[in-house]
Amino acid sequence: MKILSENNIDRTAWAEFVKAHPKGNVFQTPEMYEVYAHTEHTIPLVVAVEEHNEIVGILLAQIITNGDSLASWLTARSIIIGGPLIKDEREDILYYLINAYKRLLPKKVIYSEIRPIYDIADIATSLKSIRWKRKGHYNLLMSLNKTPEELFEQMHKERRRNVNQAIKTGLVFREVIERSDVRAIVELIRKTYERKHVPISYLDMFEEVHEQMKQYAHFFASYTSDGIMIAGEVRLCYKDLIYAWFAGSDEDYFKLRPNDFTMWNVICWGAAHGYKLLDFGGGGEPGVPYGVRDYKLKYGCEMYDYGRYVYAHRPISLWAGTIAYKLYHRIKGK
Repeated sequence: MKILSENNIDRTAWAEFVKAHPKGNVFQTPEMYEVYAHTEHTIPLVVAVEEHNEIVGILLAQIITNGDSLASWLTARSIIIGGPLIKDEREDILYYLINAYKRLLPKKVIYSEIRPIYDIADIATSLKSIRWKRKGHYNLLMSLNKTPEELFEQMHKERRRNVNQAIKTGLVFREVIERSDVRAIVELIRKTYERKHVPISYLDMFEEVHEQMKQYAHFFASYTSDGIMIAGEVRLCYKDLIYAWFAGSDEDYFKLRPNDFTMWNVICWGAAHGYKLLDFGGGGEPGVPYGVRDYKLKYGCEMYDYGRYVYAHRPISLWAGTIAYKLYHRIKGK
């Protein structure tokens, strides 16, 4: 087996491996690498394993830092969404890939975290044997293999009422492709995160998402009857799955119920275009109250504990770094 890094991985072979893998997803593609490469405070790291001139393993991570060198040293972490992808889930490939990944990581990284898109129970024992610690974490998924009537009826009555109310007020839904509309959606996302006191320093990436991921990234918006954009969503569509990535809305128009209206129309769009699953994103830890999870469940999705897997590269620093990270976000969020 041979290790490949970013400079010698054939992009076409990489893309084909991810596409063919049963758990292949948009977060492990060459296009996502380019998005990370053009995002502030984010450094991409990709490692591949080649055997007999064929890629048999891939791992794409985003190394995230916050602000200046001090903040970076206290908060640097490597997030692996939807990876690693291993041919036939072979243990030898996994070990080879993880060891190479750890060697290439910058020393400032405190920890790595694997965030599965699909269930990775078949490699969980192998990860545990090399000191990756599992913690429970929900993924929230909705099957789109239903009629529009069934999809509507499975929603909580409050969601259905809000959608009907939005329709009566004349809201208009559509997919947008113009750069100016994409920027308007990004501005709604910025305002939403600001309103919730959640810092977000990587809004610059959406320009690259729009450019690099045209075949996967879809931007949706809802407008008032007189043409004012009041809600927007960014969804990543890859193979048979839609991933609910980012969303934002204008609080001045909440009485028109734009969030439920937009989500409902994305659900209908996904079903009409042949997608099988809609991933609502994370649902928090089992046994821990989480309002976002409760809200998402009212659309009719189901919970699956795919977990998250954490490896501490600097164990002594992890505790201090976790506190510093939370404090940093709290200060920046004010």
